[in-house]
Amino acid sequence: MRSNNSIPREEKMNNLESRHYNPFDLFGNRWALISAGTPDHFNGCTVSWGSFGKLWTRDKDSGYMITVYIHPARYTSEFMLENDQFTVSFFPPEYKKALAVMGSHSGRNEDKTRIAGLTPIPFGKSVDFEEASLSFLCRKVYQHQFAVDGIAQEVQDYYASNPKVYPSEEEPGWQPHIVFIGEILEVIDTEDQ
Repeated sequence: MRSNNSIPREEKMNNLESRHYNPFDLFGNRWALISAGTPDHFNGCTVSWGSFGKLWTRDKDSGYMITVYIHPARYTSEFMLENDQFTVSFFPPEYKKALAVMGSHSGRNEDKTRIAGLTPIPFGKSVDFEEASLSFLCRKVYQHQFAVDGIAQEVQDYYASNPKVYPSEEEPGWQPHIVFIGEILEVIDTEDQ
């Protein structure tokens, strides 16, 4: 079982800046698996929209954040809204097909994790996967659905032209994504091992 629990949390977080994670590669090329819930009741979905940064730095808090965007029609959004912690996990290249399953199946009416061949494990108050090579445990500090009138017109036009991709509960129409910002609590990084 993968683990780095022997490294003190402070050392892991201090080492975070020296790792030089490339969000364009991680989210754009490798994809991320966003999961929330417990190993007994959870859901996760593959995303390519995300970022790393610093925000709301406070005494004794690093301010290291991960921001992800999930469409409200995704079953995972329900778990993200209901839970205080979530994980952002990245996998070796040989798991690309598994991530495609996690991104194309709902999980509402089937065990897509089993179909994808992934093994859920506890991580903090959330769930991660044994096969992941890089995982971030995050505490949700912000959530809000984008307001349509705050989105640039060309983006609105794109959403409106893709109603099957960005469905709305109200037909016809579309719904923008929900933004979730999570403060990084812990990192498991086995990519160099």
